[in-house]
Amino acid sequence: MTGQQSEIVVHAELIPGISELLPISEVFKIKIGQKLFEVSGAVLNSDGPNFFTRFFTQHGKDVVLFVDRSEDLFNVIYRHLQGYFPNVKNEMEYRTLLTDALYFRLPKLTKLLKESEYYFTNVGGVSFRMPKSLFHQEGNKQNYFEVISRTFYKEIERRVSDERLVLFLHSPSYVPRSAEFFQDLLSLLSGAELELSEKKTEALIKECRYYRFGRLEQELVKAKTIYNPLTNGREICIALNNVFKNSVTIEELSSSCAVNQSSAANSCLGQVTGQNAITTNDTESSGNDDSEPPTKKAKPSAEKNERQWNMVKYQRPYIDTASYDLIFQLDSNQCKIIFNKKDKTVHVDLSKEAAELFERKFSDVLLKTPNNRIDLSEYKVKLRDSKNQLESHLIIPACVSICDLVVNGTKCANIFSLVNDSKCKERVLDCTNLKSLNCAHGLKLHLSKSMWKLGTNNGKCILIAVKAEAFSGTKEYCKMIDFL
Repeated sequence: MTGQQSEIVVHAELIPGISELLPISEVFKIKIGQKLFEVSGAVLNSDGPNFFTRFFTQHGKDVVLFVDRSEDLFNVIYRHLQGYFPNVKNEMEYRTLLTDALYFRLPKLTKLLKESEYYFTNVGGVSFRMPKSLFHQEGNKQNYFEVISRTFYKEIERRVSDERLVLFLHSPSYVPRSAEFFQDLLSLLSGAELELSEKKTEALIKECRYYRFGRLEQELVKAKTIYNPLTNGREICIALNNVFKNSVTIEELSSSCAVNQSSAANSCLGQVTGQNAITTNDTESSGNDDSEPPTKKAKPSAEKNERQWNMVKYQRPYIDTASYDLIFQLDSNQCKIIFNKKDKTVHVDLSKEAAELFERKFSDVLLKTPNNRIDLSEYKVKLRDSKNQLESHLIIPACVSICDLVVNGTKCANIFSLVNDSKCKERVLDCTNLKSLNCAHGLKLHLSKSMWKLGTNNGKCILIAVKAEAFSGTKEYCKMIDFL
């Protein structure tokens, strides 16, 4: 017996930082479930004070402590008390081990588990042990697992501290999502390069939004930044549905760059678009425009050129360090360009989801911009659809003079000559006065895909077409439909 005690003393000396809460050479009996453990005071002291040291300090070594908990789980705790690092296998073991660490008041083990280098979860029936270092970048840190873990710690600590509540085991962290997609996200976070189809990328972006991997989402979003030598600035091209509305800004331009920026909008002034294309119902519009020869109209006046348009800018969260001029893409046929032949105006008509999307992304920034406040409700009208039901439309002045336009599969070099054609007698909506809508002769093009800039000035806005594919009627629409 003396030899055994000597071994216990030697063992205790090998464990640094042990407080003598219990005699280190004494052996104490603990029955967990159906299994009896004989544990030295040195080992019980190694993570103390705790449930065991308090009990045996009061009752002595001759009492057998019985605790109705899992003996298998206590084997892991016992090895921790002996100085071994616990090797947690999955989310079930992690949660039950943390629960018992709190139950037995083991401060070191509790801290070790709470500050673990891993998240443990189950996605779609597959267990994952994820290094927290994968989420070190800003935008990925405060993710789904961080929030769930924090909530779990608070809840389980509350239940343990409240002796009136019966402690119960929480269900493991289960996420009813695709395990395959989640593994792809972890691979991307690890720095792997995956060949992803467009459909797969869209699915992974949705998964990023669910798990709150903000930076990874932005890395997956299809976007490109380009340098525009005409404006001496950078532009970013991105689908409108992928635009994060809180990162949209409007900056007033005061340098020489402003003249270049607004030239795209100003170039419309002398074309078929006319003054109303830029400022709807502008009182400055000349009443005798029709009497001017076409060659004279093609040259905007110096006074009109001085009019500056501030381009909407965008900075991708967690990715970009500066804002760029925004070129947003609309992949929707709920967008039409309306050319008014008589009044020489051009407007964009957005309906249904396209109108809702546009308003959702831009309404806040347009309303909050100082000295340039724009209320999109002023551009809203109610029109009847094919079922004679009223639906909301956004009708916004537009510029198409710089647009790379394809109509019915053919490159359109000069859309204005097409509008001025004597055969162009289609009845279109007259958008010159949105409060009193009528019809006029002109041309209506349905857009299947388009790219735009949004400019603002003095409480008004303009859409500048950059690139577009359009069709003009039912027959042309049918040509676009592919066989299955």
